[in-house]
Amino acid sequence: MPSLQSSGFLPIATAGLSPATVLTCDLFIQRPGRPSADLYRGQNYPLVAEDLDRLRADGIKHLYIRLGDADAYRAYLCEHVLHQTQIPATVRLSALREVTRVAFEDAVTSGDKDKLVNVAGSFGHDLADIVADHSPAFGELFKTLEHDYYTFTHVCNVSLYTVIIARGVGALSPTDLAALASAALLHDIGKRHIPQRILNKAEKLTDEEWALLMEHPTTGFRDLASRDDLTWAQLMVVYQHHERLDGTGYPAGLEANEIHPWARICAVADVFDAMTCHRPYRKAAGSKVACEHLKQRAGTAFDAEAVKYWTSQVGTAL
Repeated sequence: MPSLQSSGFLPIATAGLSPATVLTCDLFIQRPGRPSADLYRGQNYPLVAEDLDRLRADGIKHLYIRLGDADAYRAYLCEHVLHQTQIPATVRLSALREVTRVAFEDAVTSGDKDKLVNVAGSFGHDLADIVADHSPAFGELFKTLEHDYYTFTHVCNVSLYTVIIARGVGALSPTDLAALASAALLHDIGKRHIPQRILNKAEKLTDEEWALLMEHPTTGFRDLASRDDLTWAQLMVVYQHHERLDGTGYPAGLEANEIHPWARICAVADVFDAMTCHRPYRKAAGSKVACEHLKQRAGTAFDAEAVKYWTSQVGTAL
């Protein structure tokens, strides 16, 4: 049976809908056992609290909109969900992903670095605000995130984990926290120069392919180094997130305090997400396995304080 997405519909989370608001596009519902979508609410007809309570009580987590109404939906999320502090952090995070994903992926595909940096800046500001308002428990958070290794999914997860770790181990100002979140979203920008056949390869990489992959921190740094709207700390997140304290990382084999503190935090988040995401060539490892990997290398490869804080957060949900 074809999916509704293949028929031109986009799923939207019922958790992200607010009562007494107008979505300005038609809402559709897929009834159990039906291959098609039925009209649930016409545009300009506001949902009421009873509607949402009934949907959630019935276990209906998604309604659908026409694909062509995606921009209207993102505008709705910005106005009614993203900046509403009374809405749960996990719902606001989902909204932030929705309003950022398309713009980010379009910027990467087109090679528009100005747009990419602007998207990352807005994302970082909003993410820092959400985490500052209420940092969600890891177990609740992990369930709401996507766990594949597609470009946006990965950098979005890494940015979130990085901000949570940074908030837990240091006294960064709100401005610095937003800047770090933006940098983490950009950390893999150099991978846009690597062919998809290598990034998505199911088999072991050849030595030549691996050497090309290892160039992405350098190419990412070169892409952004001449900009005056990024700080040195942000550039170091892009350039140094694969460096390791014992000098075994790349691209420069830096050691210990030669690695910027922001990059050291991003490295922990990056490895955790890489291990717990489904990859083309392997299944995802569990959170416990990823934490053990980080703990075994804490103080040698990875920042010990960042590892201790992050694994303690993850441990509360295991």
